[in-house]
Amino acid sequence: MKNDDILNEIDKKIIIGSEMGVFNNPLGRKLQQLHGLGVLDPWTTGQINSRVDKHLRKEAFNNLPFKQPRLHSGELILGTDDNHHSIKTPIQYMNAGSLLVANTGSGKTTLVMYWALQIALSVMGMWLVDLRKKEFRQLKAKFTNMGKYLVIVRSRKFKINPLQVPFRVDPNEYASTIADVLVKVLNLPPRASVLLSSSIIMLYKQFNIFNGGQKYPTLFHLFEAVRNNRTANSQARQAILDNLEAILLAFGTEMLGYYRGWQVHELAKHHMAFELAGQPEAGKDLVLNYFVAAELISRISQGISSQGMDLWMMIDEAQRLFSQRKESSGYGGNSITDLAGLVRGTGIGLFISVLKSDDLSNTIPAITSTKLMGRCGSIPDYTAAGQYMGLTKEQIFWSAHNMEPGMFVGQASEGKWRHPFLFKVPKMQQFKVVTDNEADQSLKALDCIDVEPVEFSNWSAIERIEVKDNAVHKTTVNVNQLTESEFRLLKAIIDNPMLPSSSYVKLARISPNTLKKLRPILIEKGFIAEHTVDSGTRGRSKRIWEPLEAGKQAITNTTI
Repeated sequence: MKNDDILNEIDKKIIIGSEMGVFNNPLGRKLQQLHGLGVLDPWTTGQINSRVDKHLRKEAFNNLPFKQPRLHSGELILGTDDNHHSIKTPIQYMNAGSLLVANTGSGKTTLVMYWALQIALSVMGMWLVDLRKKEFRQLKAKFTNMGKYLVIVRSRKFKINPLQVPFRVDPNEYASTIADVLVKVLNLPPRASVLLSSSIIMLYKQFNIFNGGQKYPTLFHLFEAVRNNRTANSQARQAILDNLEAILLAFGTEMLGYYRGWQVHELAKHHMAFELAGQPEAGKDLVLNYFVAAELISRISQGISSQGMDLWMMIDEAQRLFSQRKESSGYGGNSITDLAGLVRGTGIGLFISVLKSDDLSNTIPAITSTKLMGRCGSIPDYTAAGQYMGLTKEQIFWSAHNMEPGMFVGQASEGKWRHPFLFKVPKMQQFKVVTDNEADQSLKALDCIDVEPVEFSNWSAIERIEVKDNAVHKTTVNVNQLTESEFRLLKAIIDNPMLPSSSYVKLARISPNTLKKLRPILIEKGFIAEHTVDSGTRGRSKRIWEPLEAGKQAITNTTI
């Protein structure tokens, strides 16, 4: 027997009204109680019918294919519904992963700022990460008015040492963790993890870290340790040197030259805007992976579990960071995607914003509880983002043709109301411009964090750093001295002159990417001359490399 056969019309109205929330007040709850007791006099039935029919009539004339959200309590105002009523949720709904898919000009930055100003009052720390722009610095005056201080870290102002063991973490455990992070960040072959891990442990022993030493080796020392390990697997060793060298040259000692850099667990106590625009992509990956990994492993080591949110991380325009291509590259996957799945329960809220979802890792929608969609660029984007929230075809079609800047479809992570809903965020008032100088002045708030720089500066690949008795000695060499990868390639050209450029990949035992990177360097230094000749194949030509006298002299002057 179907349920419909045993329900009368008033029973059905009670069920429909409960789903619509029309009985969510004292009188409504009394009507439900009377119905449950079987008291169905004309006044009671009339009140029930009137309430439900009024709401059904309102929805019938409503052109929106979304239900009115029943989210009316909590500290965080998400926005307003079409009746200009505030939509509210508890701040702790953000104590997990959140995903926003919205195109440029959709108002996503306005949404993030609107939420950040509210969340800042309830959390000890906040990290607003801007990978492409410098927009979050505009919140500084607003934060000040609320009694909060926003620290702005510009692209070249970081003081970090990824080999610095996080708070209350075992050095052996961290050596393995940071080695895996470096493999994925630097796009290294998996076998490089063992070499990196053993090299880091060796350095920790030299620097007395296992006995409580607080003067940590740096990535510069790691580079030299790998360079000097002649018995290591040649492919893994060369890949580490080639890719790590690029990071060291890009960041230099200005960012990475610290025995002790900023302690990440101390940064987690501050409200901060990280500006990574202008850094190489691998550099952005390194900074964020290190920060997230260090804070997460520290909390896990301390046994933190099921804690209320005290740190909110927001990463804007993060599609490359959480790219699906990284997972399928065959070089160990994507470190920060793996870490994102572990934040729940550690007191960290992670908010990820992407422009489109076509290359987004499948892991991210699966591990993010709160879902948001703004105006997108194409029907496939609306469809993909809509499927994350379980939107119907009608809702996806409506969104594709009616979304406007500042309008979003949302789905709350917790609570009884899990239906997708439509909301708008208010426009923000004009912000006060924050200059670079003012941004740098805000860094004084971090002066309380103890840092210790290394004893060398302006590092380059032609300098040699030797670690002896925990002391660092710098040797300045001839400006024409070569890095190991340059030496390999130039030596191969001298020993085998006038061959096509592609031949030197095997002869020099380097990767095609390294060959491509070194070609303009050797030509610019006057070490080789490049000749283009007809290959004999229709429409094709090949590059022939000739060693020059300066190159031969550089080989003589270089000690590898």
